[in-house]
Amino acid sequence: CITIIHIVGKRADRRIFKKKATEHYRNKGMFKRSYFSVFGLVEFMRNKYYVMQGKQIEYPLDKFLCLPDGKYSYLLQNWIGNNATDTDFRASVELLNRILGQNFSEMQSERISNKLSSSVEKFYQQKERNPAPKKDKKRTSIEYGKTSEQEGIKVVQQEGAYFAAGFDDKGIAILPSEMNREAESTGVRLGKGEKKGITKSSTVSVTYSFDPFIRSAEDVVSNLFKETTTDKKNIEPSEPKKITENKHVRAFISDKEKAINYGLENALKRGCEKKKPIVLLIDGDRGLEKAIDRVTANKAIEYLIAAKVLDIIHVLEYLWKAANAHFGEKSPKRIAWVKKQCLLILQSKIKTVIKNLKQLIKQNKSGVLTLQKVITYFVNHKHMMDYKFYLAKGFPISTGAVESACGHFVQNRMGRNGMRWSLSGAQNMLNLRAINKNKDWDEYMEYYIDKEQGEIRQHYKIAA
Repeated sequence: CITIIHIVGKRADRRIFKKKATEHYRNKGMFKRSYFSVFGLVEFMRNKYYVMQGKQIEYPLDKFLCLPDGKYSYLLQNWIGNNATDTDFRASVELLNRILGQNFSEMQSERISNKLSSSVEKFYQQKERNPAPKKDKKRTSIEYGKTSEQEGIKVVQQEGAYFAAGFDDKGIAILPSEMNREAESTGVRLGKGEKKGITKSSTVSVTYSFDPFIRSAEDVVSNLFKETTTDKKNIEPSEPKKITENKHVRAFISDKEKAINYGLENALKRGCEKKKPIVLLIDGDRGLEKAIDRVTANKAIEYLIAAKVLDIIHVLEYLWKAANAHFGEKSPKRIAWVKKQCLLILQSKIKTVIKNLKQLIKQNKSGVLTLQKVITYFVNHKHMMDYKFYLAKGFPISTGAVESACGHFVQNRMGRNGMRWSLSGAQNMLNLRAINKNKDWDEYMEYYIDKEQGEIRQHYKIAA
């Protein structure tokens, strides 16, 4: 194998000089190259040249063989990086080590993952610039994204009539050294006032398209309150999964407006030349709502916002707080009361609900502070609680998609027991995990390799 490489190396040297005969090359001698593939480690010597024009270093053999800018083959990078998006770095190489008889470490897995994530931003930028919209003869909606072949039939992703965008924050444990702070406690049992580690907020963006799904307030209440319901934990989302299409998820560390801008831009680009209305789903965070308002104003797309919808599940949580405060947490009267108020809210009779809450305060002075907080919450958010209109239009009224993303996209990988991240490492993993969860992995790897090979051919390594 080494002999063949040397023969190819001589041919590569001759080929380089034939193509660039006018350039002046200075031979700097033979240097070792290490290449790790699924077949193991190969080390060989090859010529290193200094190019006078451009003042750069070239390794003709590396370019001729299309070797990666690093030790590991693209296939190994693909396998290890993909595994690392779903499990911790140590576990990501365990199976490969058993199959290949190698000894890849968790540190190698982390480095490969960080390197692979380097082109995610540019990948999604070019993907959004070139959505390649097409008209489907059987359907008027715009097609967007990848196509795949199944049994010789072309399958095309299609978009619904509307887009929905949801945003939420999820904390990630960060290394204290990254924040120029010391951990408050390293013990198993925390002292009074101590917090376990340091967290940094990541803002999750979820966009998807949907076709209207019209239902009544009674339908939603029936879905939310099953006959066996005995506690608020048993409430279920009121959105059928079938209406959502082509979910796209990203997350950004400490940058709310970047996440919001990205999500809205994704929806706009996917709408192509036909700007489709966007429904914004919000959990009641006033800071998040203000950030969304700033971004929509800066992008001048207020006219495209069909509605800002307050998550019905959060509304129910406040109703349960009021019921527990007034009736007591074990009272059977709570369920009937909450169900009645929920129906009124879904009928857009929020003023009646606020009046009912004030009546509870007059009836019993217990739980007054909690009831006042619930009233204030509804008063501050009533501009996003026109559920009668939302249901009639067939809009989603739950942030279930983004709430789910906070769990399966962020927490399941980033929040495992004992994990602590650097800021850059956390963002790199969120980027790479987005590629996997958005089902863009194969397309991204092709883009990543093409991009790297283009850079390698231009200048393998800049001279020091």
